[in-house]
Amino acid sequence: MGKRIIKYIKKILYCLVQVIYSGDESCVICSGYSEESEALCTVCRKKLRRSEESFYIGSSEEEYVARSVFYYSSIVKELIIRLKYKNDFICGEILAKYMLESVKNNYLEFDLISYVPMTKRALKNRGYNQSEFLAKYLSQFLSIPVTCNLIKTEDTKDQIGLSGDQRWDNMKKCFEIKGSEFIKNKNILLVDDVITTGATAFHCAHMLKENGANNIFILTIAKSNV
Repeated sequence: MGKRIIKYIKKILYCLVQVIYSGDESCVICSGYSEESEALCTVCRKKLRRSEESFYIGSSEEEYVARSVFYYSSIVKELIIRLKYKNDFICGEILAKYMLESVKNNYLEFDLISYVPMTKRALKNRGYNQSEFLAKYLSQFLSIPVTCNLIKTEDTKDQIGLSGDQRWDNMKKCFEIKGSEFIKNKNILLVDDVITTGATAFHCAHMLKENGANNIFILTIAKSNV
């Protein structure tokens, strides 16, 4: 009963946010005119660079299929930064809608949604996990549960500025799994914001697979070059 009430309250809050922002016709990026149903204007939407093809991360010994909605270009970068560091959940919702569109357009099928975790310290400092926000948005509209089994046990160096090899070494042995019985034989969508070398997503997927998951498919908002 308690979970139902919480879910109901979340839906009410979501509807209230929609009402509050429904009359705002300014683009969140350039403040230009935007259609009522869109938070980005036509000019900014045209600057979005779609990433059409899926790709693999890992090696021939162990690899996972991944897909990114966009390339990491100026508009997408600004939206991600605002979500990640400025508590701008309207920008987060814009990105999540595009992820939802990608799931539907590419007929992705899975039993659970997971996301790249943060350490307790990092989560306390920021106040929220942007990847969890995206995962829960997808869960709400796909009616597929989110699993919180992945745990990040160590604070790592910021990946920005590290070489490809350094990024992979940075992520080794810093993820664990709890409650592995919930993921056994399940197909899982692993969500994150940006994929560069794929080191973070790979090690998360590896832990899910090692603990009994069936197939893991990785979905991110953007993909970047090192």
